[in-house]
This record gives sequence, C-alpha cells and structure tokens, in this order.
Amino acid sequence: MSDSLSFHENTNNQFEEVLKKYQEFWKKFYNIPKFSPFSLTEETSNLIQNLQDLILITSKIQYFNLNYVTQINKTYTEALDKIPPNKSEYSLQSEHDIKKYRSFLLGTLEESFTNLFQSRDFGVLVSDLMSAYSEYNKILRNISNTYLLSLNLSSKEDIDGLLKDMQELKREVRDLRKSIDIIMSEDNQVAK
Repeated sequence: MSDSLSFHENTNNQFEEVLKKYQEFWKKFYNIPKFSPFSLTEETSNLIQNLQDLILITSKIQYFNLNYVTQINKTYTEALDKIPPNKSEYSLQSEHDIKKYRSFLLGTLEESFTNLFQSRDFGVLVSDLMSAYSEYNKILRNISNTYLLSLNLSSKEDIDGLLKDMQELKREVRDLRKSIDIIMSEDNQVAK
C-alpha cells in the first residue's frame, strides 16, 4: 500500500495545483464589472458556473477512477506475485493437480482483494468516487433543466412526477379490476 499512498500523494498535489490555477482564472473572469460591454447576463453566468463545476467534477472523477484502477491493478499484481515461480510444486499433470492449482490461485486472489476491500483507503476512494458521480449527475440535471425550461419543456422532476402518478393509476386500475372480478364472481354465485 505504500506505493499506492505515494502515488496518491504525488498526484493529489499536482491535481490540487491545477485546480487552484483553474479556479483563479475563473475568479478573474467573474471580476468583470457588471455594467461593462463584456458583462454577462445572470443566466449566462449561471450556465458558465455550471459548466465550470462540470469540468471540475469531471476531472475529479477522472482522478478517482485512475486511483481506483491503480489500486485494483496493484492488488492483482501483488496476488499473482505470491504464486511461487517454481512450477515443480504444481506439475499440472492430472485433473487433481489443476484443481489444486486453481484452488490455490483463487485463494490468493480472494485474500488479496479481501484485504483491499477492507482497507480504509479503498473505502474512502469508493466513497469519493460515488459522491463525485452523484455531483456530476446533479450538475447535468441543473444544466438540462435550464434548457428545458427555456424551451418550454418538462423538467426531469416533472417527468418523474408524471411517472409516479402513472404507477399509482396502474395500481388503482389493477385493484379496481380485482374488485370487479370479485363482485362478478359473487353475482354469478348468487344467480345460481
């Protein structure tokens, strides 16, 4: 894990430096006077802010994905390094030898990946990755809602509400059909 941490520390410092430079640029950009010919409307500045946030969160997702893949590859490599290079121990002449070797290989992989999945660093990384994806979806929703409203189209929340109402109506129709079937069967029994 020490290689992973040093990689994490080194790339994290570079990432933070790039992020600071990027944010400084946008702060200068937003300092344009409000009543100048170059001033932006509120809608445009909101869109630019959302796009800036989207770029930032995309770069974070890329960083977290790279670290995730690096940890998985490192764990896989460490597991395979535990397998002895001496092939005489596993002759692989019979089916029993192949099963024994397969069992040893799977046990080694299982042990290494269990240790990885139980490590605190990996848990934090997965949590960061999932929260970054959630933030990404939220920003995309904000951007799309702006355009949908300007085009007089329904937003995602409106569509979700309609789908929920449709599900409730389907449930009520199903319950009504059951009730009608029960009433019809009772009428048929009374008529006989």
